[in-house]
Amino acid sequence: MTWNGLEWVLICVHAFCGAGEHPLSMDKPLRIAGVEADRTEARVFDRITLDIALDASYGNPFRSEEIRVDVEARPESGEPFTVPAFLYQPFDRRLEDTDRGPAERLQPAGEPRWQARLAFPKAGRYALRVTARDKTGAAESESIEVNIAPADVAGMARTHPLDHRYFVTDRGETLYLIGANVCWAGARGTFDYDDWLPNYAKVHANFFRVWLNPSWMTFAMNTRESGYDGIALSNAWRLDYVLEQAERLGLRMMVCIDSFNILRSKEALYGVWEDSPYTQANGGPLAQSQDYFTDETLLAAYRDRLRYLVARYGYSANVFAWEFWNEVDIIDHYDSEVAAAWHADMARFLRTLDPWDHLITTSYARPQGDPRVDGLPELDFVQTHHYQANDMVRDLGLDIAQKAAAQDRPHFHGEYGIDHGGRARELDPAGVHIHNGAFSSVGQLQAGVPMTWWWDSYVHPQNLYPIYGAFYRWSAGFDFVRQRVRPLDAAFAGIDASNLRTPADGLFRPDATSWEPAPWNRPATVRITREGDLQSDLPVSRLLHGVRNHPDLHNPVTFEIDAPQATPFGVLVEGVSGHGGAALRIHVDGETVLSEEFADTDQDTATLTQYDLTYRVPVPEGRHTIVVENPGNDWFYVGYEVPWLRAAPILRAFGVVGDTQSLVWIQHRAHTWSNVANGDFVESPVAGARVILNGLAEGTWRVEQWDTREGRVTGSNLHRAGGDGRLELALPPLVRDVAFRLYKAQ
Repeated sequence: MTWNGLEWVLICVHAFCGAGEHPLSMDKPLRIAGVEADRTEARVFDRITLDIALDASYGNPFRSEEIRVDVEARPESGEPFTVPAFLYQPFDRRLEDTDRGPAERLQPAGEPRWQARLAFPKAGRYALRVTARDKTGAAESESIEVNIAPADVAGMARTHPLDHRYFVTDRGETLYLIGANVCWAGARGTFDYDDWLPNYAKVHANFFRVWLNPSWMTFAMNTRESGYDGIALSNAWRLDYVLEQAERLGLRMMVCIDSFNILRSKEALYGVWEDSPYTQANGGPLAQSQDYFTDETLLAAYRDRLRYLVARYGYSANVFAWEFWNEVDIIDHYDSEVAAAWHADMARFLRTLDPWDHLITTSYARPQGDPRVDGLPELDFVQTHHYQANDMVRDLGLDIAQKAAAQDRPHFHGEYGIDHGGRARELDPAGVHIHNGAFSSVGQLQAGVPMTWWWDSYVHPQNLYPIYGAFYRWSAGFDFVRQRVRPLDAAFAGIDASNLRTPADGLFRPDATSWEPAPWNRPATVRITREGDLQSDLPVSRLLHGVRNHPDLHNPVTFEIDAPQATPFGVLVEGVSGHGGAALRIHVDGETVLSEEFADTDQDTATLTQYDLTYRVPVPEGRHTIVVENPGNDWFYVGYEVPWLRAAPILRAFGVVGDTQSLVWIQHRAHTWSNVANGDFVESPVAGARVILNGLAEGTWRVEQWDTREGRVTGSNLHRAGGDGRLELALPPLVRDVAFRLYKAQ
């Protein structure tokens, strides 16, 4: 992408252009000539802005070792706190017609000046005093008194102290996140956000995410022109504009500071390392990208960038969280130990800067993340990114199952989508995966709906905002913590087996796919009953890994079966890795009964070799143990043929049971975006089904039935839960899905 909306004249005047003295340097005797507050009477969490008339001596105004300006806020009672000040410049914006369409242009609306922004979480009187320090000494201002009145405002977002799975506001309300990525704009810059954010607000979304890097981003702080140790003041103003818009609309914003792109070579997908301001070739301190986490010069510059972000945006309760990295694991030369140490150090430093104590997180490209980093006590919540899932509900659940056991903190999907190449508008124009992801999130104990990608080329042009509105209306006011929610336990009845279960084709294709350490890349045990039901303690991998290239992922599968009659057991070998081939061994009751080798037939490339063959072995009636393993070099895609195996139920239920309220979503399993796109989903209603909900308090419940597309109640009836906690509901003829909301009668 090209630089968006900033004229070169502005860059050269207001940012650092090349070697030599910084254009915003100053060489005057240190003096605080005056401090002016925009108001001295405000309410809790209202912004108070101080304009600071400052003379000083410094080469670079963004280096705290050269100039450091702070505001000490001292209450009448309680502990004082300190807020850093920052260099600010106002701009005016306009939309200009160009040969490529409308583009945002910024024009300076005044000279750069020092500023501080404060917001007070408690009412009372405060004395504000500005201090400054440069290479010549220190100075301080006279005090300014401000009076803060009480206000009924939500305040900051926190991890809920009573249930660490969820977020809560300072006012005590459980905060369930509803939103999407809205990370950068096109050429129209902030004018794009004038279109996007009100649409999210109209449907009661409360959350979005922005990026501050790489350098071509709308809100990029470090550019080739500003340098690795500067700030692009024009882009900082753009973020001001969007944050203030979010405040008016009631939206919270997660600020992602860096993205993998800046430490990834241009030879790799989306890499921009060679164009970054951190390289020695572009005036930065780094000879190689991996030094980003250890180079003392850059570490100091990064800490100064954190200081600037807190100073300029930290006042706002609408800043939901600081996110250090987007997908840091796919930088060149990722080192888990180094990354963990860096995240812990920077999080601790950020806490010392941020008196409002915003939440802190980071994110990974691979769904399994990095347990060493995700588990750091210095981070407040965990995210997962997941793309390329045919059945989004299933795969989101696998992600959650992988991380839930190890994390006593909120979790949600910070990015997800049907692919990472921008084909969502073509493949899923109705947003089936967004709908299914949102409604399943509650039952999967996420802290918010999964955040889709492609806001500009997909959500907006397809007008998919109403999906979030429907979800909001169904879940509005439900307090997950006060309800002490438990995962829904449900079963289906009332229709014959041919309708309840898909025709038994006897083929088991596992769900989970990963080339990294994960629970399913360990030996697994699968039990198949005489009735054809399949049980497994862990997800089973779609990949059977070999022993040479990734011995730590070697994952043989043991089947404990009870065959109703003598039958063949088959292993389907599909695509075989092009990195050395693979092999198959099948053992029945301890005896090797089949051995096959799968050569890498195209050794000059990493392409798959498609075998698509099923290898069968005879199995007598009764109980047997079958071990399937790959003793070869690398992996292959695997499936299992078990003739008496029954396929999964055609209906599935997600939800939470609370003390006096419950949320239930029931879906036709075949209604996935991929089945719709491929023409494999037939709108044939499942009729006559009943769902049995378990774990409800005994007594009468009012049950609302909801249309999940319209987000409206279509019926309401009273039902009774017995002493065993069972409540049975008749389902309408089900084509796609239906939702229920239950209220315990007094």
